[in-house]
This record gives sequence, C-alpha cells and structure tokens, in this order.
Amino acid sequence: MANIAEAAGLSRPALYQYFRDKTDIFSSAFLALFEGLVEQALSALHQPGSTVEQLDGFLQRYEGDLWERMATSPYAEEIVRSKNAEVVTAVTAVVARLSDGLTSYLEPRSSNVQARAEYVELLRWSPKGFTYDRPSVETFRRRLTALARVVAASLDVSS
Repeated sequence: MANIAEAAGLSRPALYQYFRDKTDIFSSAFLALFEGLVEQALSALHQPGSTVEQLDGFLQRYEGDLWERMATSPYAEEIVRSKNAEVVTAVTAVVARLSDGLTSYLEPRSSNVQARAEYVELLRWSPKGFTYDRPSVETFRRRLTALARVVAASLDVSS
C-alpha cells in the first residue's frame, strides 16, 4: 500500500480513505478499465460505416483491446485467477448493459427476436474460443474481424 500511495501522490492514510486494501484497489481499477472498454465498444456500433465496420469496431474495442492489454501485462494470470464477489456482480451488470446495447443495435437489422438473441450470444462468446490457442494480438484481432464479417453477412441475408 505504501508503494501504491507513493505512486498516486497520496499518504497511506489518505489512500485508506478510498480503498480498504490492495484487492479493493485492483477491483476498482479493473472495473474502471472494463467499463471503459464496454463504453468504447457500444460507441463503435454508432460510428459511421457499414455493419461489418461497426461490428468489427465493437469486437475490437471490447474483446481485442482487452486481449491486447492482457497479452502485454505481466499480471495477466493473476488477474484471470482473481475472484472478488463485488467485482463479479459489477462486471455482470456491465456485461448486461453491453448485451442490451448490442441487442438494440441489431433490432433494426434483424426482425427475428430469436435470431437477434443468437447473434448477441455468438458475438459475446465466440471470441472466448478464439483465445484457446493463445494467439498473438494480431491473430486474435483478425479472428474478430472475420466474425464481424460472418455476422454482418448473415444479417444481410436474413433481412
């Protein structure tokens, strides 16, 4: 805590006014990062461009940027292993907001409610499988772009 306080330009007592311990600091930092990625991903859905470009932007901001940060972090394994009930609850709410935003984006592009739900599921969970072989960031991002193309093509066909 002394090192963290020093790096933040605070005294240890001041740091303890905001955080209980290192786990609390980690949880807050992770949640802030995660919320930022979700905001950027949802924003990408409303940028000018084709459906492919918008979906690719969504996937790159949400999944690609997170993968890149994890790939370059010496603490990636520690982050993945950490379990904090408060963070899990907060992340669940943020992911629900992400899913709702993606569902809203897909609504005018697919009139079939079940198909929209399947697209959301595909876009949310497929990238997890793309990491199975621990690809480079470049390979992972290329896989995300391919997923965006497939979903966009499917939307165009089903419209």
